[in-house]
Amino acid sequence: MSIMKAIIFDLDNTLFDVEQYFSGAFSDIANYLEEKYQVSSIEIHTKLMDIWKEKTSMYTHLFDDLLNELDLENELEKVVQIFNDFDGDLKPYPDTIPLLTMLQQAHFKLGIITDGNIQRQRRKINLLGIGHFFDVILLTKELGQSKLTKGPFQKALDELETTPECSFYIGDNPNLDFIGAKKTGLKTVRLLKGEFKNTPRNEYIDYEINELKELSGFFNE
Repeated sequence: MSIMKAIIFDLDNTLFDVEQYFSGAFSDIANYLEEKYQVSSIEIHTKLMDIWKEKTSMYTHLFDDLLNELDLENELEKVVQIFNDFDGDLKPYPDTIPLLTMLQQAHFKLGIITDGNIQRQRRKINLLGIGHFFDVILLTKELGQSKLTKGPFQKALDELETTPECSFYIGDNPNLDFIGAKKTGLKTVRLLKGEFKNTPRNEYIDYEINELKELSGFFNE
């Protein structure tokens, strides 16, 4: 087996529970609509959470559905802005910081590859306080690509000056996270947490773990 030199992570549901972000941002949206239109913030927050939990964060019409029901389609741009600008408290999983500290001290090269709105994803990393652990942070929208393609993974490997045979990619969503990584030749590890934990496994996933701390066993054998 090749000596591991680099570990690249997804962000949402891999290094932290993204429900924190959705719930907090939905609260800001609900409070805005309540103040402006005297609708119930509790009901709006509940409805948004219900839609998100049913259809997941890959669903792109969550706010359209809500605002159409309320006959407030004119508020879509503002609601999206509130969602993207959320800057409340976010906390990593309990084992995220200890694992990243251990990997950094062991001189692994560390990276993040994440999809999503550029400013929002950068803010999440800042709010989590984890940016200093990583040698490279790639936002696929800046590249005009996605994790379904090889491009972001090859760019990360190039910047980390390593090869796919010596690298792992850690993610959570079988529908998105692993296809480009596996096609590039990385070993892939799925964390069984978050909104996609019950999604069936596919051929792009090499290993599955229940907690991030289990990764330490991969590199201490």
